[in-house]
Amino acid sequence: MSEQLLNYRISGNGNPVVFLHGFMEDHSMWDELLPHLPVKAICVDLPGHGLSPVDFNATPSILSMAKEVEKIIVREKLKDALIVGHSMGGYVGLELMKLIPGLEHLILFHSHPWSDSEDKKRDRERVANMVLTKAPVFIREAIPNLFHDPARMQNAIEHYIRIAEQMDPKAIGWASLAMKNRFDLAYLMEKNPEKFTVISGENDKLIQVGLLDVFCKQNKISSILLPNVGHMAHEENREEVIHILNTVF
Repeated sequence: MSEQLLNYRISGNGNPVVFLHGFMEDHSMWDELLPHLPVKAICVDLPGHGLSPVDFNATPSILSMAKEVEKIIVREKLKDALIVGHSMGGYVGLELMKLIPGLEHLILFHSHPWSDSEDKKRDRERVANMVLTKAPVFIREAIPNLFHDPARMQNAIEHYIRIAEQMDPKAIGWASLAMKNRFDLAYLMEKNPEKFTVISGENDKLIQVGLLDVFCKQNKISSILLPNVGHMAHEENREEVIHILNTVF
């Protein structure tokens, strides 16, 4: 990628926290949380999302995404910041914890440290191919599946559909392949469990929540499981997420 930085914005006062959104989202996903958090928030659009560019000639990888975020962290002198990563943003956060050992803490928000299974890798490839011709169909099928009770969350669903529909379908495919190509970084959490917090939804269809809970307990990693929540707790139980984040911060 060129030296052009990813799009990001800074708001608030307090300890620095870098917020990384998930797949087909942008930095606006944090908007309803930030007024309630006493932090200096650095909200980034990941490559190909929001207003950030992506180099389609580069091999899709989460590591390359993390290196683009690292440029912002270096520029803004944030090497001891805390990271919050939602879903794909959590994968990027894990790579950042590896790249910048001085980072204080990573909150994995509806995310996990493992690489994809072979079945999931095939699904990522299917998505990357499908979106080139059927992006609107994929988006409208995928986003309701993020919520525990889609019927109750129609406004939020339409909001995230609008964000995803603004993306270049090639960028959606690139990000899908980047997730497929990522590495298993569970060892980082096993080595320094005190530097990680996991927040999961009990009804998340995208994550093996039971396995993640066992992993956290075995390694003494702080873990919070929210009931009646899918993959989008910041929409489905915003007050509780604000409370949890304030406790960690």
